[in-house]
Amino acid sequence: MDNVFAINLQQQRLLLRRLDVVANNIANLSTNGFKSEGVLFDSFVTRPARAQDRPNEITFARDVTSYTNFAQGALTPTGGALDVAFDGDGFFVVEGPNGPLYTRDGSFQLNEEGALVDRQGRSVLDAGGGRIVLPNVGLAPQIDRDGQITIDGGIVGALGRVNFAAPEVLQRVGDNLYAAPDDAAQIAPTGQIRQGFRENANVQGILEITSLINIQRSYESAARAADSANDLRQGAIQRLGRVSQAG
Repeated sequence: MDNVFAINLQQQRLLLRRLDVVANNIANLSTNGFKSEGVLFDSFVTRPARAQDRPNEITFARDVTSYTNFAQGALTPTGGALDVAFDGDGFFVVEGPNGPLYTRDGSFQLNEEGALVDRQGRSVLDAGGGRIVLPNVGLAPQIDRDGQITIDGGIVGALGRVNFAAPEVLQRVGDNLYAAPDDAAQIAPTGQIRQGFRENANVQGILEITSLINIQRSYESAARAADSANDLRQGAIQRLGRVSQAG
């Protein structure tokens, strides 16, 4: 009976982990450039110590890791001169407290100093890792497909664009940003920059809501199974107590 408790507790823990991931995906349905997350599980089979135990084999599931789906999100036109999006692979680079951070959210703006920043005020970095400051000449910048920024025909900067040979090594650090390990191999991005567009989240809302409902039902079923096992255990203890008293 201890096996029943162990299996149900593990199942409920993994369901809660899945629930957290699905809920976060749904919460970011309208977040620019957000990439959905999933959870991978593994299982292993163990045999009870005594041959008379049933079942003869017990399968446990365990949480292995989460993963990010970096598939392209749909592009929505905004007409904004400082709204840019990748059409294909690649990341923008912003300044972090401990080094560069990477994002697919290209909804930028200018601060009081004329520096290009993200919506949280972090500096957007250029191809050389420096900040991008635009001259205040009253004209909108033009950004080409390679990220080069021009104003009235003159080059004033270029967006930093990077890609990774194995983007799955990127680590989520919050605010729709990713950090890269020191040994992460960078490659040239193949995606083109689209000015006046934003990339939508690649979350499939209907599928996530369906998953949410299924997880809730599975959790309730596991909880009922745990309650039933507990009732059986209590009944067995009470019967043993009566037998002991009768003896």
